[in-house]
Amino acid sequence: MKKQLYLIAGLAFFALALAFIYPQNSSAVDFNAQTSLEVAENAIIPQKIIATKDQEESVLSIYYQDRLLGVIHDREEYDAFLNRIYEEKYAEDFPDSAVGLGEDIHISETLTYFEVEDKDEEIFAYIEENNLFSILGYKFEFSNGSIAYVKNQEDFIRAREDFVMNFLENDGVDPAETLNLLNRGTQPTTYSDDGYIDISYHYEDTAKVAREFVPLNRVLKSYEECMEWLCFGYDYEPKTYIVQEGDMVQGVAWLNSISVTNLIYVNYDILQSENQPLQVGMELNVTPIDSPLEIEVVKEHVFEQIAYPEDTLYKYDDTLQEGMQRIEQDYKTGTYRVMYRETYVNGVLDEERTEEVSRLMIEEPQQQIIVIGTKVIPSVGSGSFRYPVDNAIVTCDWGCYAGHTAVDFQNMYNRWGNVIAADRGVVTEVSYDPIGGWYVIINHNNGYYTYYGHMSSRAWVSVGQIVSKGEAIGPIGMTGVATGPHVHFEIRYGSGAYGNSIYPWPYMNG
Repeated sequence: MKKQLYLIAGLAFFALALAFIYPQNSSAVDFNAQTSLEVAENAIIPQKIIATKDQEESVLSIYYQDRLLGVIHDREEYDAFLNRIYEEKYAEDFPDSAVGLGEDIHISETLTYFEVEDKDEEIFAYIEENNLFSILGYKFEFSNGSIAYVKNQEDFIRAREDFVMNFLENDGVDPAETLNLLNRGTQPTTYSDDGYIDISYHYEDTAKVAREFVPLNRVLKSYEECMEWLCFGYDYEPKTYIVQEGDMVQGVAWLNSISVTNLIYVNYDILQSENQPLQVGMELNVTPIDSPLEIEVVKEHVFEQIAYPEDTLYKYDDTLQEGMQRIEQDYKTGTYRVMYRETYVNGVLDEERTEEVSRLMIEEPQQQIIVIGTKVIPSVGSGSFRYPVDNAIVTCDWGCYAGHTAVDFQNMYNRWGNVIAADRGVVTEVSYDPIGGWYVIINHNNGYYTYYGHMSSRAWVSVGQIVSKGEAIGPIGMTGVATGPHVHFEIRYGSGAYGNSIYPWPYMNG
């Protein structure tokens, strides 16, 4: 009989323990999910069960980083503790607010039959020593997952409007006026000095705003901190640049791979425009804007673009002497006025979404027209020279030794072959010279002369004879001063005694 009573009492105690271990709301993580042994051994502030009550009572279980910190007995003491912390530490910086527990700590209200040791003061001291608090503020949660915690909702809203204005045109245009017009659904009509006009903007991300306890180490306490978050988010590595001699705003931006707008904006307390002179030693913030939000601005860009004419038109005139030409019409570019619609995301042009809206010709381009003469006069050259031998190879080019103002040619396959007239003309001189040997000079009657030296015998043509381009005029040789059979060939230009030797290659066509 006694054994049965002991068994019944044991079962009753076991059932009571089960009620302690398994709460009615199985989804909640709270003090009832711990056995008395676990409470004693595993809580951050250990507390033992000291009594069992006849009926359930409410307790506050506090968890820190998913581990039980401890159980609080007195809710009024807990509220008083938070009020004291607020008044002592945060009331001045956060007026009309309140203190709560931090983001890694949470509290659960639980019904239990068990009474544990009272260690409220130890639990409060642990929370205070580790600064496990949050402050009542505003949480802006955006559709892209970004979250901003702010002290004053107005600061963040004003900062976001100013952040938008960073991406609106301000070169001769008031961006605040532009923003005001766009917010009223009116498109601005004033273009910036460089031909831009903002026609629309919107946030790529919408936000839900809630009044709740926010992490103290993340809360944005001022307009300036809100602006910083809009530019860079919470965690970023700031980058600075010290101004050197000769630096300009545009150059500093280029050196640091950021836009001029970016540079001016993140240094709004120092820089006002891209034309502002910089002082040596000035420290500039050159951190690239990497906003948690996406601000999309659509602009129209009107500018003048060069209109190029068609390629030069060549016309041939058989009344104009061959080798002569005249410009009938000069080359001149024209001008288009074009309009592009451009989309910028956080100030960066999205080239794939750029489209041309209109193109108006305001000044026609003018094609160049050149008239080329084709009239052939037998005694007048064309001004274009062939090689003075067939199968030509060069044995001594212009300047191959001091004073050599000519080109020496050989016939690769017939070293003693024919000397050829390089262009049409009249034979002016046929003679012999101790240096040049037997030679011929042809006057092409257009300012040019050609000289052919070292022929093996007297030329086959005579003074006053008209020769055609490609006509054989004598034999290749090595008379005079020569080390082998070749033609010493010169092109001369100018008045006087057959002009002066000129560098021949620009005038030869093979």
